[in-house]
Amino acid sequence: MGRYLTYAGRLELLRSVLFGKVQFWLNIFPVPASVLKQIISICRNFLWTGDACRGSSAIVAWKNVCFPTNEGGLGLFDLQARNRSFLSKQLWNIHLKSDSVWIRWIHHFYLSSDSVWSVQAHHSSSPLWKAIITVREVISQHCGGSEVESVSMMRNWSNSTGPFLAHAYDFFRPSGPTVPWGRVVWERWSLPKYSFILWLATLGKLKTRDRLWFIPSDPSCAFCRCEAESHAHLFFACNWTGRLWDRIKDWLHIGRRMSSISSAIRGLYPKRSNLVSRMRRVSLGITVYLIWEERNKRIFNAKSREVEAMFRRFQILFYTVFYFHDKDRLQLFPIQ
Repeated sequence: MGRYLTYAGRLELLRSVLFGKVQFWLNIFPVPASVLKQIISICRNFLWTGDACRGSSAIVAWKNVCFPTNEGGLGLFDLQARNRSFLSKQLWNIHLKSDSVWIRWIHHFYLSSDSVWSVQAHHSSSPLWKAIITVREVISQHCGGSEVESVSMMRNWSNSTGPFLAHAYDFFRPSGPTVPWGRVVWERWSLPKYSFILWLATLGKLKTRDRLWFIPSDPSCAFCRCEAESHAHLFFACNWTGRLWDRIKDWLHIGRRMSSISSAIRGLYPKRSNLVSRMRRVSLGITVYLIWEERNKRIFNAKSREVEAMFRRFQILFYTVFYFHDKDRLQLFPIQ
């Protein structure tokens, strides 16, 4: 079934179904690293191939996929960090001596003469208790070994705006630099399949012919047949795709040149959130998606369309998104 879904469809299935089931167990047990590795392998295979059992080289490293969207990722959970965040919540409940049978049992069995911040796990301790102590050590090391600082940090997680688990997850997860293009690529009004292809194009990860050098094939652009195909050429240095993008910009009354994806993102960066600005950001995702779709049809199906036909196709997709969000103001973008 997965191979019939778009990348965005597979991502949504991972986020809502598969990760939901996994998180149930992450919430209860310390999951061994070998098990997490196998789960990640299944999820990675499904995302990039549509088949959980078929291995393939990932287009984007899984670590980067798990970054938040404002750090250049897809916002999937890092499973180890998620597991540790749940365990840290257990640690905090033990510190607070929360009123539950399990917490009372922990204090009776493990903490009869020690604090949770000083007790050590023994070889005979349960895997869950060992994992909680390991999480405690990670937090303690970050705070310079100070129990006071460790408690203060976790109290801030508990009292700050947002759930405790969210703050704990941000502490344990790998982090990357904030990217300037996240709010354009992941514009909330855009359809996920447009945003996903735009994300890959922004990262330079679409399978253009210059990246498939190891496969004997014609390296020339499927549109102009004059230059080698690359991300920079397709978006929008190519004469054919450049004419399509210029046609769309004229219709949307965009005066800036925007001759590449990076310059388009700079020009469309959300300085305001009015309707016209939002739809202009949506238009970039639709355009990149249509160009990539047309490129694949020309290569694999030997079918092609002219610039004007592509522009009409763009308008249909544009109005579909626009109608869903604000059908009463369609006159802002009249059909030419």
